[in-house]
Amino acid sequence: MIIAARHMFGSPIFREIVIVSCWSIWCHRNSIIFDNGSLSLLAWKHFFVQEVSMVLLRVKAYVKALLTFMAE
Repeated sequence: MIIAARHMFGSPIFREIVIVSCWSIWCHRNSIIFDNGSLSLLAWKHFFVQEVSMVLLRVKAYVKALLTFMAE
């Protein structure tokens, strides 16, 4: 199932995207539990996009061009 998802995604940094999404969920969960934050998909998405933009700083230009939808 993971291998099929990687092929469907079609980008060489699939693993990093999965790790960043898990990290974003973890950090959002911690903010809810420890900082009395509220459950917010918008807050999670904002954090996720910030983290992906940091990952994109270290990828090659052709990979960055494939992932321009992440910057929106």
